[in-house]
Amino acid sequence: MFDKPNQLIFYINVTLIVFGVLVALLTDHVVIGLIFAISALILVYDQIRQNKFAFTIADLRKILTVHDTTGNKATLTQTQMTTACHVDNSEYWFRNIHAIGSISNFRVNNGDPAEQRKDNGSYQVCMKLPPELKAINGCDLTLSYEYKDAFTQTEGTLSHVVDNDTQQLHLVVELPEGRAISSARFFCKHHGKEEALLPPVVTGQTKIEADIRDPKLGAEYCLQWNWSEAGLLKKLGRFF
Repeated sequence: MFDKPNQLIFYINVTLIVFGVLVALLTDHVVIGLIFAISALILVYDQIRQNKFAFTIADLRKILTVHDTTGNKATLTQTQMTTACHVDNSEYWFRNIHAIGSISNFRVNNGDPAEQRKDNGSYQVCMKLPPELKAINGCDLTLSYEYKDAFTQTEGTLSHVVDNDTQQLHLVVELPEGRAISSARFFCKHHGKEEALLPPVVTGQTKIEADIRDPKLGAEYCLQWNWSEAGLLKKLGRFF
């Protein structure tokens, strides 16, 4: 569960718990023993929580920009403050990347990904973490990629699957002028059930935003919108 430095800390804390309990039970220093035991117990709990996942994410911001009213071209930028829970974590995987259309031109921190996979229509992109990033203390990671023919329908969705302990999730959709938004909603899907969340903020018919604190692990959060049908001439224009 822990790497070697964390194992040593864990054993020290467990020893302090046992010592505190024995002092409380076998001596007259009950309060001192309880203080030792409770303090060490809190440290053990916090250590387990921090090491439950390979990484923790303080803030994740996902911005989808649709460039044309036909929904033919779009880009996505995902930035996140990421902390490695183990000193020997040397790579980070961005997972659950999928779309109706095609996805291309993956970039991680303005460079090519170390590895890229596609399984059952879902992409996974790997970034090697160089020592100078000091991921154990927290570092900014940025993933970007391009969509083609992904948002051509009247209904569009920006989603994110929470696969690491995340404190804050922020989803943003930026749409071009000339194709009005008729409705928007924010919801999550977890264990096969759909749960409605607070309505997103819509600004000027071109921007939709939604926030969630402490999103559920394993849940998929969806920012969905409906916009008017693209005009026939605009549809034809994308072929020329």
